[in-house]
Amino acid sequence: MDKAGASTNAPGRIDRTVLKEPTYQSTPKYSLIILGTGGDVKVWMVEDGKRLFVDQNANGDLTDDGPAIEPSNIRDIGANRWDFEYLLDAITPTNGSRHTNFVLRRWNYDGKEDSYGLSLSVGGQMPMYAGWFGTFWSTNCESAPVVHFGGPFTPRLLRRSEFTIGESQQRLSLCFINPGSGPGAESRLSIDALPAFVVPQLTIEWPTASGSAPLRTSHALTQRCCYWEFYTTQFEVPKGAVAGKAKVFVSFPVGGKPIELTTTEMVEPVAESNSTR
Repeated sequence: MDKAGASTNAPGRIDRTVLKEPTYQSTPKYSLIILGTGGDVKVWMVEDGKRLFVDQNANGDLTDDGPAIEPSNIRDIGANRWDFEYLLDAITPTNGSRHTNFVLRRWNYDGKEDSYGLSLSVGGQMPMYAGWFGTFWSTNCESAPVVHFGGPFTPRLLRRSEFTIGESQQRLSLCFINPGSGPGAESRLSIDALPAFVVPQLTIEWPTASGSAPLRTSHALTQRCCYWEFYTTQFEVPKGAVAGKAKVFVSFPVGGKPIELTTTEMVEPVAESNSTR
């Protein structure tokens, strides 16, 4: 099992000081990005109504980065449906790193609250996503979500909470996340971060009846979609598997891992089908 070293800038103990802020026109909403493997770079984002301040040089001063970013690509789709984007070429901290293709999307498709999705290429080379789910903002710095853009990553199965005995020709999906400070602050590795020939593989050790031979299956996740999902639709639970816990191991093609992982092992429940429960 791989274990990455803990960062001294872990979300729970990061310094949330903002050194200087502009004059806001409405109640500001805060979110904090930490960048890189160690999370040593801190970038505040503050949305003020429908304009965005970004600490582009990561020095804690939101007044020396030029004017606020205004909405771009505005669409009024009708029937209370609209969207737009905040665009920024690059975040350029004083340590010399450069993080590109910043796009913060805001939309409301007839929902109770607006939604947000952020994409960014860490180091100009590793595209990632955050948002879409949970709370993206806070009205004060102390409780602001902390989004970590960078590795190491934790593998997570998608679209399921368990394996079901008897299922066949189903979807088996995986993503690679950095959990950040909690729901809404989770970031996810883009499918475009890995070359097409780098195919994640899942090997599953299934629970079996007492005295039965070990049961193991392998599944190449050759398909990609939905920004961060690696998957196959040719998955089935093998005959001989029983209810219990399955061990799921993540691997990559021979030649080394393209990304650093916090672990290569997951444990997932295996349940009886509804017809047999």
